[in-house]
Order: sequence, then structure tokens, then C-alpha cells
Amino acid sequence: MTPARASFLQKLRKLHAWIGLAGSAVGLLFGISGFLMNHRAVMKISTPRPEIQRVQMELAEAPASIEALASDLAARYGYDASRARSKVQAAKPSRFQGAEVVDAEKWMVTLPGHARFLKATYVPGGRVVDLEVGRTGFIGAVERLHKAEAGDAPWILLADAFAGSLVFLTLSGILLWTQLDGKRTLATGLVAGGLIALVIVASRVW
Repeated sequence: MTPARASFLQKLRKLHAWIGLAGSAVGLLFGISGFLMNHRAVMKISTPRPEIQRVQMELAEAPASIEALASDLAARYGYDASRARSKVQAAKPSRFQGAEVVDAEKWMVTLPGHARFLKATYVPGGRVVDLEVGRTGFIGAVERLHKAEAGDAPWILLADAFAGSLVFLTLSGILLWTQLDGKRTLATGLVAGGLIALVIVASRVW
């Protein structure tokens, strides 16, 4: 091994270790929350569900736009309006009790948070909006962090950085294994075995 190559691998090993240490806290959070969500679905491990409260609220006047509705609800209930998610569901023909009807246009607004969230459904021109408010405990908040359901830009950027770190740690780990230990056949077998296991397991639920 040439001195330049040895120096590169030494620096790569240090970078691998420091990045792994820097991401350990986020990795622990994603690992625990992922374990809980995975086993809740497969092994029926019960986790606390959000407390949901539903109400129909009368508006003083019909909002001029979906953005105005989102801003009003955010100000009223203490949410950040810039994180609101809005969707317009267009009117469409449907059938009800065998008769042709038109399903009215709906405005749907979501105001997200890690420990609480608000969803609103409104038919334009009316004076009533259907509200659904949810509150979660600590475990629920951690799960929402895992899924980035609060839509907070700094958290999404942190999660993206962690995902990039995992890619780097995987590639640098393979390189360090093959170059420092020299057991390339074993490394190839381990990577191939993991890939085959992934394909087999994933194909069962595709």
C-alpha cells in the first residue's frame, strides 16, 4: 500500500467515525421509533394513539380563499401559518342511494405539529368548517418526527442530512473493510447476501 493510499484510508476511517458519532442521537431516535412502528403493525404491539376531538365551527363570514381559511385557523389556534398544507378537492359526479349526485368541492387544510395537529374540511360558500384536532403523547410525537409529519423545514433538513450520512457510512464502511482488512471475497459475499435477503423479503409484500 502506497503512503498516499494509506493516508487517504486513515482520513476516511476518522471521517467515518466522526460522522457516525455525530449522527448517533438522530440514529437512536429513528431506530427506536422505527422499531415501534414496525412491530405495531406486524406484532400488534400497542402504542398510544392520538387523542382526537372533532367539532363543527361556525365562521363569522365565508373565507375568500383557502389561504385565508388556513391563516385564520392558524391564528385562532396558535399554529404557524407558513407550515399549512392546503388542498382543493374539485367537485365530481358520484352516486348516492342509486341516484346521480355531485360531490361538492372541498377545501382541506392541515396545520401540522409534532405533538398536535389540526385538520379542517370546508365547503366553499358555507359558514361551517369541520375541524379535527389531534394531540399525541411523547411516543406519538417521536413517531411523527420519524415520518416528518409536522412539515418543519429544519427537521426535514436534519433528517436528510442523517439519510446522506447513512449512505456515506455504508459506502465508506465497504471501502474500509475491503481495503484495510483485505477480505474482499468475504465482503462481496456479505453485501450480496444482504441484497438477496432484501429482495426476497421485499418481494413477499410488494
